[in-house]
Amino acid sequence: CDHSKFINNSKNILKAVGNYVYENLKSNKILINKPQGGFYLMPEFLNKKFNTSADMCTDLLNKKGVAILPGSDFGFSAKKMISRLSYTDFDGKNFMSNVNIDTKFDEDLIKKFAPKIVEGTKRLKDWAEKA
Repeated sequence: CDHSKFINNSKNILKAVGNYVYENLKSNKILINKPQGGFYLMPEFLNKKFNTSADMCTDLLNKKGVAILPGSDFGFSAKKMISRLSYTDFDGKNFMSNVNIDTKFDEDLIKKFAPKIVEGTKRLKDWAEKA
């Protein structure tokens, strides 16, 4: 059974969604590397308001309803405001059934098929700018 179409569409969707999150979060408040594959990013928040990355993640969840994991769960110092952010909160089956080899992955497509990612990114950026 040939799964190449499914794999290619999956890669294209995750690349487009990851780039959307990256482009909309990178700022003078958030250090973030462009995604190289996979489905998560590791942003560092340049905010020294929190004692630990876990405290920072709790604050974000309480204030904005956005859940990210503290970098300390992945071996980073608890004092560094690094987190792990997954960008997979969307209906993959629906997204997949609406793309093909010729699909132009633009912001409108992300907004249509990954609205929770768009909203979560907006909330996260708003929180980072005010924290």
